Amino acid sequence: MNKEPSIQTLLQDSDKAFEKLYTSYKSDFLAFGKTFSLKEEDLIDIYQEAFLSFYENLLSGKITHFTSSIKTYIFSIGKFKIYEHLRNISKLKIIDEPINSEITLQDLNLDTEVLSEREQFVKSNFKKLGKQCQLILELFYLKGKTLKDIKIIENYDNTDVVKSQKSRCLRKLKQLVKK
Repeated sequence: MNKEPSIQTLLQDSDKAFEKLYTSYKSDFLAFGKTFSLKEEDLIDIYQEAFLSFYENLLSGKITHFTSSIKTYIFSIGKFKIYEHLRNISKLKIIDEPINSEITLQDLNLDTEVLSEREQFVKSNFKKLGKQCQLILELFYLKGKTLKDIKIIENYDNTDVVKSQKSRCLRKLKQLVKK
């Protein structure tokens, strides 16, 4: 499309003008979106959402003039929607269940087993954690308690607090082990 329509044209002759804009930028947006390694059907959905946001912004009066081309405006909306989509699909799923509930504390008695050098290193760094961190990690990973169980046992306000504390403790242990 060589010349983009004005805001007035879009508002007055909206169906034809929007349809023409939609079709003329779609293939360019799909090519742009493929650089993010997304499936074409996801990119089509994202493009439609971006175009719909553009349309709603125009009709609601949020857009009174353009400081860039319409194409750039739509692609900017689309780029943020791609980032949002990528964040949503890459979020880690937090598991509220122990990894292996069949393992008991007796099975993992670190004092009586012969530990590898790496296991000894992890054990010594585990002891550097505060008592509360040690307790939460032991309850969850060694005793197989759920976050709800730990909330009740340790008198926390809610499971989100336990989840956050467990996450911080595990991250701290990982940092200690990396050193």
